[in-house]
Amino acid sequence: MTALGQPIDYLIVVAYFVGILGFGAYFGRFTKSTRDFFFGGQRFSWWLIAASLVATGIGSYSFIKYAQAGYLRGMSSTMTYLNDWFIIPLFMFGWLPIIYFARIKSVPEYFQRRFDEKTRIVATIFTLLYLVGYIGLNFYLLGTALKALLGIPISVSVPVVALISAIYVTLGGQTAVIFTDLIQGLFLYLAGAILLFLGLSYVGGFGEWWSNLDLAHRLPLPGFNRPPDFNFSAIFWGEGIAGTIAFTFINQGFIMRYLAAKSVTEGRKCLTFNTLILMPISAIVVGNVGWIAASMLAKGMTVTLADGSAVRLSQIDPKEVFVLVANVIARPGIFGFVIAALTAALMSTIDTLINACAAISIFDVYRPYIKKDASDKHYLKASRVASVLATALGLLLVPVFAGPESIFAAHYAFVSMVTPPMAVAILLGVTWKRFTPKAAFWSMIIGGVLILLSVFFPVLIKPFAWTHNISPEGGYKYFRAVYGVVVVGALAVIISRFTKPKPESELVGLTFETIQKAKELFKGGKPNEEPGQKLVRPMRIQKGSEKEIYLTQNDMNLLEAREGDLLYIADGRRWLGGLRSLHVKAGKPHDQDELVLVPEPVAKEGNLLRHRKVRIEKIM
Repeated sequence: MTALGQPIDYLIVVAYFVGILGFGAYFGRFTKSTRDFFFGGQRFSWWLIAASLVATGIGSYSFIKYAQAGYLRGMSSTMTYLNDWFIIPLFMFGWLPIIYFARIKSVPEYFQRRFDEKTRIVATIFTLLYLVGYIGLNFYLLGTALKALLGIPISVSVPVVALISAIYVTLGGQTAVIFTDLIQGLFLYLAGAILLFLGLSYVGGFGEWWSNLDLAHRLPLPGFNRPPDFNFSAIFWGEGIAGTIAFTFINQGFIMRYLAAKSVTEGRKCLTFNTLILMPISAIVVGNVGWIAASMLAKGMTVTLADGSAVRLSQIDPKEVFVLVANVIARPGIFGFVIAALTAALMSTIDTLINACAAISIFDVYRPYIKKDASDKHYLKASRVASVLATALGLLLVPVFAGPESIFAAHYAFVSMVTPPMAVAILLGVTWKRFTPKAAFWSMIIGGVLILLSVFFPVLIKPFAWTHNISPEGGYKYFRAVYGVVVVGALAVIISRFTKPKPESELVGLTFETIQKAKELFKGGKPNEEPGQKLVRPMRIQKGSEKEIYLTQNDMNLLEAREGDLLYIADGRRWLGGLRSLHVKAGKPHDQDELVLVPEPVAKEGNLLRHRKVRIEKIM
């Protein structure tokens, strides 16, 4: 089968695969426990987490998906990237501090601590369906691109990528995921900028491009309720509920990334920067090829297929817009770089989801029900096996997403079914102490059944879609999320009124009202939140078994720290982003000027180097 591109393009793609495999595997040396494997030791700076989330977020939506949407719908394809604002405050000041300070390892674990064990089991099933399904979707998207480039079937190209992803995730865990996603994020931003520049040049410049777009393609938002498969009402509700809430509150991979931050404050900085700066940039990066293609269509330009024939854009499958248009506007070598970036975008989401599936498998299935009270070393080995199994399950789901409907429709048809029950349970669990365990359990079970019934009987969704005058064409795929939230929410409130809530003493640290108490439990004492300075000091590693470090009284005063406070010590090189660092308590002050005394076990755990200065700051 003839393929697009030139030999140099293939060489670049192969070099990328080899490089990212070696780069990711390198970080296996920093993974010594399950805490490292899943949460990176909770040590990283906000900018590193934010940069790695660029690749994770873009991979979730993909160049292919938004090129298709941009080609068919124009500038309004950016709407889904800018639809996060209304839920962000609740995550920043509610969900994030709760899961961080309560030391919650997985979303289902919250369900057990907030409700009961049987609700945790239901949450585990829903979460695994969501995550494994997302792995399958992203494998399919990647296979679509590589089929056009390499000319080989998805059944061959996808397993190769799956193998590479599984290897470096299995070896390096969350640390490998974060640092490979950092590199992959830089790759895809650079590729997006190159394509935008080359694309505008190809169609005759910015003015020519803009003049060739019709009015509908220039508008920043789609029509209120038309067309049925992409309109404002459907995208707002479908993306806002099934997309944003699911990705922010349920996606274990997303949550684990924020739990890898060195503090809640760093997590909030990351989320703010990501929402206000990186998401708008990402919307342009992933959508611009589709916008260029729309202008090319208006000018009657052609693209070259793998067999060398030239056809008009109106004759191709919109799913292939990205690869075919990129091949036309990019020169040899540049095209290979673009495909490598596309691969990076999708692999970065896949590796996050694989790591997340492994976490759920270990914390919510293997440890509580199969192998209790084993050593952490045993669970670390089991985590690596779980990563391989999650990859295999994702591969089996690829055919599910290979149907004739649009990628947008396939995405929301899947996500809208599995996320509303858990989304409602989390939101009510965090904000309403009266929400009972029985209400959580039965609203998820009954609500899940009613959502499934709506697939076979779309008329159930009609009352909700009718309020926006949405037509029944397509089975109300986008409004299934609204239907699910209303049904599950109503069940939750009604059942709560007739059942007994948990005692407030058992809800400490698990609701918005008890976050301050959660801080005390996290530290093991009353938090000291007086602002202090951040210091850079020489370090001396000494013998000892203590899990604390020792500073001078003057440095303690500068930090506004007291003995027993939680500190963060890191290699003085900020560009490492916290790779060599850890949290540790402040010990009794010493009298050796401007020197930090660090016991050997602490230095080893934090991967600190003897000849390097360290940065110290107070966490609480």
